[in-house]
Amino acid sequence: MKKANKQMMELRTGEAASMLAQGHSCTVTTTEMSEKYGLSRRQARRITAKAMDLIVQDFEEINIERPQIVAKLLVNLEQGMQKGLINNQSSGVAACARQIISLAGLAADSKYNSIGRRNFS
Repeated sequence: MKKANKQMMELRTGEAASMLAQGHSCTVTTTEMSEKYGLSRRQARRITAKAMDLIVQDFEEINIERPQIVAKLLVNLEQGMQKGLINNQSSGVAACARQIISLAGLAADSKYNSIGRRNFS
């Protein structure tokens, strides 16, 4: 197999970055790059890592604030819940809901849970 030129590497990295930005995991992105371009898993992981670095660089350049990132994560998690409901994947719905609760700061206070409860009967 012939070595990819710089333009092809940039194309692959951009495609991987797009997949990551759409919410695909690094594992899914690596697998897709490996299968689509006939690459080894090792080379596909390198492309995925470069794509992640590209996304981080973009965030640094546009000076994105934490609330914006949290808002994007919430939207992605809500979409995950919706897909889980459609596909009858209750564990996926529960995992997304747990993360939303955590991000929104709605989790029960662990100190409260450890305090002995009184019965007022």
